Amino acid sequence: MEEITAAPLARYTTLKVGGEARRLLHPCCPDELYLALDRLKDSGEPWFVLGGGSNLLVSSAGFDGAVIRLTQMRTITNPEPGVLIAEAGVRLPHLAKYAAASGLSGLEFAVGIPGTVGGAAVMNAGAHGSCFGDIIESVTVFDIETWNLLTLTKEDMCFQYRSSRIAAGEQIVVSARLRLSEAVADNIARKTQENEEYRFRTQPVGWPNAGSTFKNPDSERSAGYLLDKAGAKQFKEGNAAVSAIHANFVINLGGATSLEITSLLRRMQESVYKQFQVRLRPEWKTLGKFSPSELAIWSGTFSVCD
Repeated sequence: MEEITAAPLARYTTLKVGGEARRLLHPCCPDELYLALDRLKDSGEPWFVLGGGSNLLVSSAGFDGAVIRLTQMRTITNPEPGVLIAEAGVRLPHLAKYAAASGLSGLEFAVGIPGTVGGAAVMNAGAHGSCFGDIIESVTVFDIETWNLLTLTKEDMCFQYRSSRIAAGEQIVVSARLRLSEAVADNIARKTQENEEYRFRTQPVGWPNAGSTFKNPDSERSAGYLLDKAGAKQFKEGNAAVSAIHANFVINLGGATSLEITSLLRRMQESVYKQFQVRLRPEWKTLGKFSPSELAIWSGTFSVCD
């Protein structure tokens, strides 16, 4: 198992922001993951599980603990017709194209999501009106309390909009069993390509970003719509800016700090609240040390200045 000390986390996140972790572990299979967890349990060292590094803001002060990065756990199997089992580190664009090439429909929506299977299961990642919870049959997790493998069914997962029952630090996704449908391979490939091209047209793919910044507050108005109407595309804080392509994307212009990012998020929230009386909540997770005022962005307790 590869281990890197004083690991620069900005290198491993899609936003390219973050200080160093005490160490970074790269298990390449479930057995190595269990070994890493046993070592961390014995040492009492804080730890965090990282997938593709999207949907995450890491503090520029870093993280005084170990980060377990699962992107080497990327096996995909097709044990029976209509079923794929994918390990936690499999990247969603690769999985979507693998399914398309196998004549399996249901993952076309995922081709533009820059995450991994593990993160997608935890966050119920979605796009184009579909989400990961639609196709999951079960998830295998390592349960920290029982120190054992558990199989969670779709019903156990309690999927909701951008959330599931899996809580950070309590269970770790090892793999997901996906139920897909057989269809004409050319049709699946065409839809997959259309979704990928849509992403390139409508998202700032050329700039470091963490994916959609805020959850949609309701079914009538998206976060991007509200931010656009509130003038957020003009916002900039240091080297962090709102994308001119999509108002719900924050981009790193080069060397942005976590403080610049959180200042920008607060400004985005306040602009929407002042105009629409809607409190936007971030989709992203956080890692490392943040001030109470920065974390208030996530709790929804921020105060709007007059």
